[in-house]
Amino acid sequence: MQITPRELMLLNFYRASELHGGLLLGQMARRTRDPRLMLELTNHSAEEIVHARLWTECILEVGGVPSPVRDTYQSYYTAVIGTPVTMLQVLALTQVFERRVYRHFTRHLRMPGIHPRIALTLERMLEEEKGHLTWVKAWLDEESLHRPDEVRRLMHEYTRADERVYESLVREIGWLEAA
Repeated sequence: MQITPRELMLLNFYRASELHGGLLLGQMARRTRDPRLMLELTNHSAEEIVHARLWTECILEVGGVPSPVRDTYQSYYTAVIGTPVTMLQVLALTQVFERRVYRHFTRHLRMPGIHPRIALTLERMLEEEKGHLTWVKAWLDEESLHRPDEVRRLMHEYTRADERVYESLVREIGWLEAA
């Protein structure tokens, strides 16, 4: 079973975005002084890096070639909202992003004619994304006890930004049609 050039472009986008996210979370793990948060960020970072490796392996196994991708999902976010700097900003955006990834990967997995190797990779990613969603939500819930208005505002702002980014990706590069 062959994949199309558009599917290959999408898989490379996934690969690059997972790597970008893993590196960003690793930087945040270096900055925090909270041991529990350091552990969660380090684990999350490591899983995102593994996801990039899994997408690379998947690309090779379906007959594609991994290629550099300049624009990642995160760069699209940055164009809309600027660069998140604080831990709250990064983790609020991470939660919004992980929710989007979960919905998108679920939709991609359900596409007719999906290559079995891509389906296998998506299934693994979906299982691991649940853990990401859980720990980040717990952290945000705890932060909400201290600064509920700020958490609520950021989640609303980032959710709206995510909707714009996703719509833009669907329009510009036919994200869902490529899957």
